[in-house]
Amino acid sequence: MATRGNIHIGQRAPEFNCTAVVDGRFKEVTLSSYGEANHWVVLVFFPKAWSFICPTEIKAFSARLEEFIYSRSCAVLFCPTDSEHCLRAWNATSDVEGGLGGVHLPLMSDGNHKVSKDYGVLIEETGVAQRAMFIIDPKGLVRCITINDADVGRSVDEAQRVLDALVVKDEFGEGCPVDWKKGDKGINTATNVEGKHELKQSWSEWARPRLNRAFSGTSQRSLASAVSTTSHPADFQQQRKLVPPGMDLPPRSTSGSPYFMGGSPAAGHSPLVSPTSAPGVGSLQMEEALMMQQRLENMRAAMQNRDVGVVNWGS
Repeated sequence: MATRGNIHIGQRAPEFNCTAVVDGRFKEVTLSSYGEANHWVVLVFFPKAWSFICPTEIKAFSARLEEFIYSRSCAVLFCPTDSEHCLRAWNATSDVEGGLGGVHLPLMSDGNHKVSKDYGVLIEETGVAQRAMFIIDPKGLVRCITINDADVGRSVDEAQRVLDALVVKDEFGEGCPVDWKKGDKGINTATNVEGKHELKQSWSEWARPRLNRAFSGTSQRSLASAVSTTSHPADFQQQRKLVPPGMDLPPRSTSGSPYFMGGSPAAGHSPLVSPTSAPGVGSLQMEEALMMQQRLENMRAAMQNRDVGVVNWGS
């Protein structure tokens, strides 16, 4: 089981002071020295020397070391739990015999397991480090953490892509979308706040204008138009007197009436005026009677609306 350190993105990386093998010689390596030189650091932990996947990673990063140092001002450090003597012998051995064949990047020795513990990647049961990688900025802050399965190697391209994205973020304040690569356009992640959101004091205050608009086209409109025609029940009887003597009003429109718009009058006749529906009455009188019926129905509806009233949502 790996030890769990308190290393999080944005926090200060633990200081280390180790002996490293650099070009066949022993050198002292500290994290603070890279910060003083304004360098980024890619700190790569791996399980063991003289293994299978670890040398493929070290050779790949070493072959492109100049891309990190000169193009990105970044140091690449590999750190196992082996001793410095083991690492020097491994680096001096040809790759045909299972060695590294003389790589140029620093191989840090964490023989006392202190660095692995401080970074929370030590597997205590076996005494080896996980396949973890940390990207640390010149201020000494951790900006990226990745941990792979022991049998899955890292990608040089991905390490450079993330490093480039972090540099763009710091220099230009822009975010980098999915699959972003150096030279691509970033994204402005700043949030523009346009004033404060004004909250309604109550639900009724929010709903009242909407409900009033909804009802203004129905109850209020029909009431206003009807009242403009008549405003008193006595006018109903006055309109009743306008019907020609000797002629009754047609019945109120129903689905069975020949005067009903949706009815089924005799074939060949108008759905509104049918000579067979009122014997002895001229077509002109029939039209006047129909108009009178419509006015009376409007009056009835107006009286009903006035009795009911308009809903007052403010009460």
